[in-house]
Amino acid sequence: MLQFHHVHEIYIKFRWILSTPVQFFIGRRFYTGSYKSLLHGFANMDVLIALGTNAAYFYSVYSVLRAAVSPHFEATDFFETSAMLISFILLGKYLEVMAKGKTSEAIAKLMDLTPDTATLLSFDSQGNVVNAEEIDSRLIQRNDMIKILPGAKVASDGSVTWGQSHVNESMITGEARPVGKRKGDPVIGGTVNENEVLHIKATRVWSESALLQIVQFVESVQMAKAPVQKLADRISKFFVPLDIFFSFSTWLAWFLARKFDGYPKSWIPSSMDSYQLALQFGYRLWLSHAHVL
Repeated sequence: MLQFHHVHEIYIKFRWILSTPVQFFIGRRFYTGSYKSLLHGFANMDVLIALGTNAAYFYSVYSVLRAAVSPHFEATDFFETSAMLISFILLGKYLEVMAKGKTSEAIAKLMDLTPDTATLLSFDSQGNVVNAEEIDSRLIQRNDMIKILPGAKVASDGSVTWGQSHVNESMITGEARPVGKRKGDPVIGGTVNENEVLHIKATRVWSESALLQIVQFVESVQMAKAPVQKLADRISKFFVPLDIFFSFSTWLAWFLARKFDGYPKSWIPSSMDSYQLALQFGYRLWLSHAHVL
């Protein structure tokens, strides 16, 4: 029995050693986030995570140290709780970053759809082409006449003024088959002209284009917090101080109850004292609330 007790103590200390770098090195971002949040006068999810994991860690440290000086005291630790909470939360953060990275790649591909240059046409009074000049596509103005060669990308949102062809719009609309275009039909910047030469009249400049609006929408969604995260941060502002109060009150109530014989001594397990029993009730209340949120 003594040998088993000795092995159990070694196992607890081993968990202590493994959980310490997780708590203070891997999980340091939560301390930084908590500090910045509290500087601004409110508690966010970082504060909740830091308090919850620290409660588990330092309660476990207390149990181990108490067991080291009291031969009849059995240590109850929660080192794995703090380490697993930090690990799972950081895993979620990592998956979120991966998703955002893929979104950034998609944005870059969307931006590459726009051609670098465009062929600007000039007409005489009879409507004949007198000049074709290659310009930067970002310099296209509304009502400019643009020539789109077969196999080239449409340089701007506009409408067909001359020619007939098929345009591949799959990268914008998802339509698998090329769409037939003739005079008066709209075209989208970034799509690909398949067959014949088209002349188009620019109806939108680059800052108003459908492609840029898609990119801006994706970027805004990427930067915005999820509704659930916003809700959790709002709840944390009130939840954290209230939970600290209730957890401390629970510990104090159980501690004073034993001091004034509020409950029988037989309720206290042989492996702990009244102080640790009260501390365990307060800690478990805090941790259960942290898990719920």
